[in-house]
Amino acid sequence: MIPCYNEIACIERAYREIQCELVAYDDVELLFIDDGSTDGTLDAIKGFAAEDPLVKYISFARNFGLEAAFSAGFKYASKPWTVQFDADLQSPPQEMHRLVDKALEGYDVVFAVRENRQDPWYRRLGTRGHQTIARRWLGIELPQGASVFRIVRTSVARKVVDSRLSTPYFIATAPLLGARYTTLLTSHRPRVGGRGKWNMRKLVSHAVELFVGFSFRPLAWMSALAAAVVAAGAAILSLALAGRFGPTELAAASLVTALVTLILLTVVARYLVRMMRVQAIGVPHYQIREANIPVRADEALYGYETPYVIAEVWEGVR
Repeated sequence: MIPCYNEIACIERAYREIQCELVAYDDVELLFIDDGSTDGTLDAIKGFAAEDPLVKYISFARNFGLEAAFSAGFKYASKPWTVQFDADLQSPPQEMHRLVDKALEGYDVVFAVRENRQDPWYRRLGTRGHQTIARRWLGIELPQGASVFRIVRTSVARKVVDSRLSTPYFIATAPLLGARYTTLLTSHRPRVGGRGKWNMRKLVSHAVELFVGFSFRPLAWMSALAAAVVAAGAAILSLALAGRFGPTELAAASLVTALVTLILLTVVARYLVRMMRVQAIGVPHYQIREANIPVRADEALYGYETPYVIAEVWEGVR
């Protein structure tokens, strides 16, 4: 399975390299999930499918994000095991054989941990930082350093996708469900072409999704801090009214109280979004514009007008 978004610079090389590794196995498929690309990536994938019957693809109506892409990939994968590759080839496809061997030792998921990671410093620091905070401070179980290059027992992957959690954060959901997982050091290399899709804004948003989606500690901490600050503010106000503090001290205390209150409201808002997502479970979080495999009618943008669409109550789970 290869999620991809605007990877025209490297998609053909990715296909060729992965194809070369798959010949070592019987009964395989190569499933591309095009996340609403606008640069010709989908046309290239259609070209592969025209010449190679093993190539399957799903194309979203717009860019829905990596979580939506791999969720669809796991849902529509038809083989017992699914390897999630990087379209940018930073994780070399030949490393998949080591992931397969490790999985056959009795694991449901094997996450690759990138050795000598060839990414910008802020991405390396951001990943290490938010995973450390999640594990040590927020009590979230997840494999440190795990990447999206992984092999997953497909039935387990579908359980993760259909787990009815508000945040489709696979690395944290798999341990939560009791999946047997481990990690494996794999090589890493610079992108073969194109530009990375992750920036600082996306990294921060991704970390917040993890923290809020899998722990209530941030809400508890911010509530306690807000209560303490409000109490301190009330005490300072009383002292100011008694003439023991001047306007400067009172203004500073008011500013701190306002800032902490604002942060608390922001955290509360994130948890409200989480609750709204839970209530919306069952509503597809992506729409498929076209595909060359059967897809659910409720996930097809044009419903039954879409080629390969299947019943509203999906009977295609394999």
